[in-house]
Amino acid sequence: MSQTEPTVGQSSKLEKVFDYLQQLIVTLFMHKSACEFIREHKPWQGLKRLGWIVWAMAIAGALLSYQFFREFYHAVEQVRSSQQPLTMSLASTFSFEKLSWAMEGSRKYLIMIVLELVVFYFIQKTLEIRMGRKPDLTTKAFVDAEIRIFKVTILAWVLETITRFLVVDLALGIVGFNWLEKPAGFLIQCYFLGFALVDNYHECFDLSVTGSEKRTRRTAVGVAVATGLVAHLLMYLPVVGAVIATMLGAVTATLAMEQFAPISPEEHLAIIAEQQKKDKGKRHGSTPSVQV
Repeated sequence: MSQTEPTVGQSSKLEKVFDYLQQLIVTLFMHKSACEFIREHKPWQGLKRLGWIVWAMAIAGALLSYQFFREFYHAVEQVRSSQQPLTMSLASTFSFEKLSWAMEGSRKYLIMIVLELVVFYFIQKTLEIRMGRKPDLTTKAFVDAEIRIFKVTILAWVLETITRFLVVDLALGIVGFNWLEKPAGFLIQCYFLGFALVDNYHECFDLSVTGSEKRTRRTAVGVAVATGLVAHLLMYLPVVGAVIATMLGAVTATLAMEQFAPISPEEHLAIIAEQQKKDKGKRHGSTPSVQV
């Protein structure tokens, strides 16, 4: 074998990278299909049965609107009062640092928590329209979804923090690629935001949170980065940005997962069987032994 010829392991890793790049590009363009899907099928119909969700939307919109306009107002004032040329002043003002509020993990995850029921509802309706799966619109299902998003966002925040430290602060700093730190950090955040969206798809197929994280990392990195990226950018829009980001992100994540990493009926049955096995083990483990 030639020294320049890639090994099997290297080839498989390169193929995986190309697969993720394909997922990323296709999923980005798939947002247009998601817009057409929403316009045609109107998956928001029936959402009013959860009347109090409107309050959650209002809270999320108010949070974004307040923060956006506060930062935007300060940015405009800084440009007006700057003595630098206009182009330099704009470049320094509208930078990653000045708009860091939209990049901070706690903020974007707060939006996901507040609007989780919108995401969960839209993914269920998309699966119903596309696959004929009967949605679970019971109160228990939505309560479970809200409890789950807390677990997901905590896991995503912890993993995001660790990944940013290892990749951005450590690896890029060591090799001297400091100019890549902010773009890399942003893409890492996009991935974990996208994971929070993709997890709702996995939830509909009874996958656990840890199982969802592993499956996303193994099969749908490009999907997560693309959906998280667009959702991130949409969150800049005042008032309506959060709602649009979650609605569009939910539909796009579902369409993309159905194309790139669908859960087959056989895999779904295996997931249920594995979960039942774990539940049975927990029950047996909690049962005190009786000595004769």
